[in-house]
Amino acid sequence: MGQFEYAMVLVSIIVGLGITHILLGIGGIIDRLSRKEDRLELSLAHLTWLGYCFSWLVMFWWWEYRLSSRVTDWTMGLYLFLIAYSVTLFLLQAVLVPRTWDGVTSLKDFFLERRMWFYSLLLVGTVLDQIDSYLKGGFEYLLNTGVMSLSFNALSVFVAIIGVMTTKMRFHNVMGVLFFGWQILIGFGNLETLAS
Repeated sequence: MGQFEYAMVLVSIIVGLGITHILLGIGGIIDRLSRKEDRLELSLAHLTWLGYCFSWLVMFWWWEYRLSSRVTDWTMGLYLFLIAYSVTLFLLQAVLVPRTWDGVTSLKDFFLERRMWFYSLLLVGTVLDQIDSYLKGGFEYLLNTGVMSLSFNALSVFVAIIGVMTTKMRFHNVMGVLFFGWQILIGFGNLETLAS
């Protein structure tokens, strides 16, 4: 095993825990919807942001293999950066999934109560993503991601700021659908092979 594989072990565990937490959350939602009493009120914003987080975790793990082709000497700083990025992605989804379902009757209310944490982590994750892109190829790589990608990342800053402040579900619904749609259509549509 090379330096990269050793470095990715802990990162992969953190990403795996995040995906597991999301899947357990979906299982909890299904369980609550199956009950005749104490049913759960769903939320478009909650579900689309959860889907967005899931896809970001998957794509983060995939894209880090591009980093392995660019970095020849791994440093503790780079390793800690990857751990911080993966922990941020874990926390991003962790605020969306209740650790216990006791007292949770509405995913809309649950989302609104945690929106400050969610959007703050979204902002941190976006900044870390830009740093990660820079590490993969410098400013040239960042610019080659395209105007749409750069614009979307800039939009993320404003979405995070507004998201923290507003309780209007229309905003959270539209942004959740927009971000999840962007991630699926553009993100997965442009994935390179691991050999690239």
